[in-house]
Amino acid sequence: MTEHITISELQSMAELVATVALQKAVWGMEDVEVASPHTLRAIAHSGGAVFGAQADGRLIGFCFGFAAPRADELWLWSHMAGVHPKYQGQGIGYRLKQAQRNWALAQGYRWMAWTFDPLQSGNANFNFNRLGVIAGNYSVDHYGEMQDGINAGLASDRLEAQWQLDSPAAIGLAERGCCQIGQDLPDAIQMAVLEKGGALQYRQPRMAKGTVYGLEIPLDIAALKARDIEKAKQWQLYVRAAMTELLAAGYVVSAFVREGDRAWYVLSPAG
Repeated sequence: MTEHITISELQSMAELVATVALQKAVWGMEDVEVASPHTLRAIAHSGGAVFGAQADGRLIGFCFGFAAPRADELWLWSHMAGVHPKYQGQGIGYRLKQAQRNWALAQGYRWMAWTFDPLQSGNANFNFNRLGVIAGNYSVDHYGEMQDGINAGLASDRLEAQWQLDSPAAIGLAERGCCQIGQDLPDAIQMAVLEKGGALQYRQPRMAKGTVYGLEIPLDIAALKARDIEKAKQWQLYVRAAMTELLAAGYVVSAFVREGDRAWYVLSPAG
């Protein structure tokens, strides 16, 4: 029997309390790391929104966001979004983000932003190729040391996804319903490349007008951490160095490409 999955705003304390067990299942969090139901209640009460995905009444996914001033405009900051491991890969995360997008547009927001680990290729693929984001900010060790099941072992560097909710890319992807954008790695200068012998080679970016860069990341950072934590740390440092230098020079992360067992960010001059 196929379970009936619904997406709706969570507002009652009973609904918000149910997010605690879900957060622990998704991220392997300790109590101190969990977003408090009282905090979520304050967000839902004061102009933000908490959305939940339920399978026959059981909470299996959620996300929440709140207003964030940017220059002369309010953006929606989406702080957390997750789906229970048993239900991942079924498009539920996409439905949650589209519900959040529709709500935000109805409230007058044009932009939504959130941070994610730039070494997580699955998140990068989802953000760039299913939602249509760009990225222009990189934060070093954003949360300090983290001990949950996903983040432990590496510094908590984060890339900021910036989603223009009314852009042609966002509209087109929403209308097509979770279709990936066809992407090939362009004629780019490649950096942080894993050579055939297994050695990691970093190529320092050399600025030239109009240059496009391809920055390689591990396809499966969890497997790499388990196999060779020192190589994972080195790769993170290479990504950090390239991202901070290029973004400071006016570049943006414009795309994400996966080819076989390899993956790259594409960094292009802004505009």
